[in-house]
Amino acid sequence: MSGKTEISKNSAETDQQPPFTQIVSEGSVVVLDALDLIGDVDTGSIKSYSWKQKTDDSVTDSRVFSFTAPYVEGDRTNTTLGFELRIRDKDGRTKNSPYNVDVIVKRVHRAIIFQGGAALGAYEAGVYEAIVKKLIKNDEDRERKGLVNEKRPLFDIVAGTSIGSMNSAIIISSIMNNDGKSPEDPKNWEESAEKVIEFWRFQKQFPTYADFLDMNPLYHSWWDIMHNTTKVFKRSANELIELYSNMNPILKSYSDILTSCFLIDPSFWKDYFMDGSYIPAAAEATRRYYSAKQFHRTYPGPLNVASGVPLPWWSTGGKFLDFIEPSNSMPRPDNKHFVLFSLKRTLEQFADFPINTSPDDDSEFPKKPRLLLVTVDVITGDAVTFDSYSGEGKYHGDDKKTISSHEGVTVEHALASGTFPNFFNYPKFKVESNGMSIKGEEHIFWDGGYRSNTPLREVIQAHRDYWYKTRKQDHVPDLEVYIADLWPSELKENPISFDNDFVENRKLDLVLGDKTDYDEQVANVITDYVNLARQLKNLAIQKDASKEVDSILNKHAISINTQGETRINRELLEGRFRLTKVVHIDRKDDGNEIHDNVFDYSYKTVEDLMRTGYHDAILQMDIEQVKDGVMELATRNGGWDNVNIQDIKESLYEIEEMIKTEDVYNNGAIIKEKIKGFIDKVDKTGEALPKERIIAATKQLQYTLSGV
Repeated sequence: MSGKTEISKNSAETDQQPPFTQIVSEGSVVVLDALDLIGDVDTGSIKSYSWKQKTDDSVTDSRVFSFTAPYVEGDRTNTTLGFELRIRDKDGRTKNSPYNVDVIVKRVHRAIIFQGGAALGAYEAGVYEAIVKKLIKNDEDRERKGLVNEKRPLFDIVAGTSIGSMNSAIIISSIMNNDGKSPEDPKNWEESAEKVIEFWRFQKQFPTYADFLDMNPLYHSWWDIMHNTTKVFKRSANELIELYSNMNPILKSYSDILTSCFLIDPSFWKDYFMDGSYIPAAAEATRRYYSAKQFHRTYPGPLNVASGVPLPWWSTGGKFLDFIEPSNSMPRPDNKHFVLFSLKRTLEQFADFPINTSPDDDSEFPKKPRLLLVTVDVITGDAVTFDSYSGEGKYHGDDKKTISSHEGVTVEHALASGTFPNFFNYPKFKVESNGMSIKGEEHIFWDGGYRSNTPLREVIQAHRDYWYKTRKQDHVPDLEVYIADLWPSELKENPISFDNDFVENRKLDLVLGDKTDYDEQVANVITDYVNLARQLKNLAIQKDASKEVDSILNKHAISINTQGETRINRELLEGRFRLTKVVHIDRKDDGNEIHDNVFDYSYKTVEDLMRTGYHDAILQMDIEQVKDGVMELATRNGGWDNVNIQDIKESLYEIEEMIKTEDVYNNGAIIKEKIKGFIDKVDKTGEALPKERIIAATKQLQYTLSGV
């Protein structure tokens, strides 16, 4: 049989093989394939395969057995399901049967991450409200189907940077201080969303000067007419110049000779007249610009947010005695002296500090949600995470340095995460090294956005550290993550302007925008390596080489752990978890972006941000349900090699990209046609259950698009 082993006719029914292990997430589709277990047995001699769960009498006669992993019940982080595989040859005899498989089902925790962006944080309030609404509905659907037997907190981790820290602190405080409602009560989470919205409506300012002008329909129309007319003229002029140059090469050569005589590059005139002619902003962008300017460049500043302490006359030249530079005479940052302009006092009205949600004892399963806030140590440049589960603020990647916070996360910690150095006085904390204060020094801290504006890696590290190091769990719960992105990744403005406001605005988008793609890829690659190592370990069991594998795992690796010590290979596998899903809700460029948008606390802007955030999140959550269905369809049909499933995947990708780039609020007709074609492709597949779910989710997406 050319190297393959036939089934032995003398093998006994009771022969036992060491168990194979497969680790999966609750709610995921599990596929068990007999070919992964039987090794070099000649499949041509096999007549039948039968799968049986050890706690169930039912038997499945199939080579491939698939099922949905159950949800982990009670206070456990995982549960183990035992299966037996029996194979029979044409004579009814078996070989090394039954094969034993242990499927370890891990609990999945949810985390939500809020970016920093000052006034743009109002967008996160709308995003959070929509996500809470959708997740509660999804959980109710699962419960009706008997998939969930116990209540859980809607989110296990709420994390943020800068204004995202403020939103996070309000959410956790609301959850923990809502009399009579537990963290497992969905109503509690709905009320926390209302609390965040209340916080933002409290910060809204009276109408600005620009708001009053914008209320005048003639003024509004005049700005838009000027904007649109200039835009059309400039585009047409560029097209005509390009067309005429191509038609008249002789004229172009004379132009090149003429400009060279003046030692000027031939492209100068086009750049001077065309690129140098700025298109006036639209009316809405103009309103935002002057509203933000009123808050940013006037004293004392936005109400309930920030003010400044005037400098004594002898310091108005700054440390260089430059009395000409206007910035040297600006008020010194402040956040405490003027009550009506204090973010600290505003935050204390909406969140009860300190926030401590750590379990009462180590044996208790933590059902209280966890708060993680990220700041940056100005002296060392390191990201620091304040944790409501821990009495220490921890430096990312360095367990030797900590900041004592035994009482929990305080208002000073929240402010440290959001300290714009131009606006707020600097928080200070003593840094300790192995329990010893470093030279008794106090370090100052700035806005966490300067180091990690989307703290996904800090969340991943803190999650593993707690469950693997503190709780001593080998099987760390997997993580489902939602991220509210405040900084547009794709540019809508066309033609691109060269003015300073555009340049500064786009620089902030690139500096503070979401850069977690690499973090996600690294996490997924590590998961792949861990899965590969486990499969090789299963193979070693099959080849009776378990002792040799253990010897390899106990050898030292090259990498250094957070304690500064060399890891052993076993550490690379233990305590690892997978990101089951990362959902991004992206704030899009609406064509009216300005540089100082983080300072625009005007009534209209805050309301628009919350409304847009809500619609964007609802839309993205609908897309995610469709993607989940397509993933299930692929898993049940052997992966993405199936041509029809690959076509469905590509069609869904096209819809996603169109929603990202098209204006779905005003021009969604093409997208709706694409969705209809997508439904037709799904309807032609054979898998009834995934197909029905995908079509139902896609129709919900259609409904959402029609509503926005």
